[in-house]
Amino acid sequence: MDKLQAFLPSGEKGYLPYYLFVVSVVAMGNALQNYATLHYTRRIYNGRFVPNHSLAPATKGYNPEDSTSIVKPASSTGKDSSKAKDQVSPLAARLFGAYTFAAGIIRFYACYQLENSALYQLALWTHVIAAAHFTSEMLVFKTIRFSGPQVFPFLAGYGGAIWMLLQYSHYVQ
Repeated sequence: MDKLQAFLPSGEKGYLPYYLFVVSVVAMGNALQNYATLHYTRRIYNGRFVPNHSLAPATKGYNPEDSTSIVKPASSTGKDSSKAKDQVSPLAARLFGAYTFAAGIIRFYACYQLENSALYQLALWTHVIAAAHFTSEMLVFKTIRFSGPQVFPFLAGYGGAIWMLLQYSHYVQ
């Protein structure tokens, strides 16, 4: 137990270092699983999509294939519903994994040096970016429905960002 405790960050000033340690380890583990399987990522991004036929036709300066709206959420009974696919591809999972691993590394370094304003701010930004990402996926892109598997990313993103904002002056002098 002493060897494990020697590895943990100091909690002399509170629980935030422990929180950052835990979410960094979870993030790095989640990132690695994105390279092994799509199963868990598909549980988060659970939207089914079909081609968006309402895009303008191709012109000299516009290609509908380049649109970020190339697909739209599928209805359960629409004519394209049998062709609906999720958007979690191996490439998307690896990109998500790469970002998540980078965020985990930043949080890991920050948990040991919360007095370092640059590391603190970087760790804070990893939470803000995660919160913004999951919120936009739910409200704008409709790839997430707020339910079981989505609760942890939202809590970690918003909870971490709010906690770090509130505790900034406590850790950074």
